[in-house]
Amino acid sequence: MSRVCQVSGVGPMKGHRKRHPHSGAWKLRAPKKNHTFVPNLQTVTVQTPEGKVRLKVTTSVLTSHEFQDYLSGVKPLPEEIIKKARPRSKK
Repeated sequence: MSRVCQVSGVGPMKGHRKRHPHSGAWKLRAPKKNHTFVPNLQTVTVQTPEGKVRLKVTTSVLTSHEFQDYLSGVKPLPEEIIKKARPRSKK
């Protein structure tokens, strides 16, 4: 599965993992290794008129006021988000 937020589109980022930053001559430089920074994704189930939809959402989006309106039912979930997720059938 891809590690991408289905609401905001945030995905993994590349960077360097730095160890202890030494100071001084060239041979004492801090070693840098390649590292992938992965977003903190959580699975959320949202109720829609078509049924329940499971979304992978970052924690920063979960705490936003706009997404809280979607969860409480004040605002309907946008169609493009529903199309990305597979709706589950009603039981």
